[in-house]
Amino acid sequence: MADNKARSITHALEDLLERERHLVLAGEIEQLTRLAPEKERLLQSLAACDGSPTDLEHLRLSTERNQQLLTAAARGIRSVKQRLDALISGQSELRTYTRDGFARDLSRRESRFERKA
Repeated sequence: MADNKARSITHALEDLLERERHLVLAGEIEQLTRLAPEKERLLQSLAACDGSPTDLEHLRLSTERNQQLLTAAARGIRSVKQRLDALISGQSELRTYTRDGFARDLSRRESRFERKA
């Protein structure tokens, strides 16, 4: 009976970790907070049971995979923030290319003032 309970909790955690993975990959980071209470409840329930070493190893691997995804997402968010801060403060260029393949600096505003002699 206890083995069935542990297996049921393990499967529920696997499902939750898969949902968490899909949210991170979809960029829906803010939705992760909704999973936290269920995740905490399942982890506490699992701690009270004896799960099989194979199931626990699979959960560990899934958790590490999600942690790597979250770390990469956080790095990306920090990079975008730094880039935006640099653009706002004028310390960086925003370069793009025209249809003709010429580089164009979008961070410098072209003067519309025309001088006539």
